[in-house]
Amino acid sequence: MLQVADEFDDVIGALRLWGVGLRAEIGLLLAGSLGIAAIGAAVAAGTQVTLICSAAIVLGIAAFLKVSGSRTEA
Repeated sequence: MLQVADEFDDVIGALRLWGVGLRAEIGLLLAGSLGIAAIGAAVAAGTQVTLICSAAIVLGIAAFLKVSGSRTEA
């Protein structure tokens, strides 16, 4: 009986971790999309070139860190 309860507990724990990871990935996707939209809005509004370049560099670094992080997990 305890083994069955332990197996259910393991399944629930795995589903919780999967849910946390899924929410993190969706959050990264939304943050990246908002960053790209903000850069586009800045270009359309005629903001200073240095600010636009800074935003693009930060977005590029974040994407690089995400890609390099996903390669080390596998």
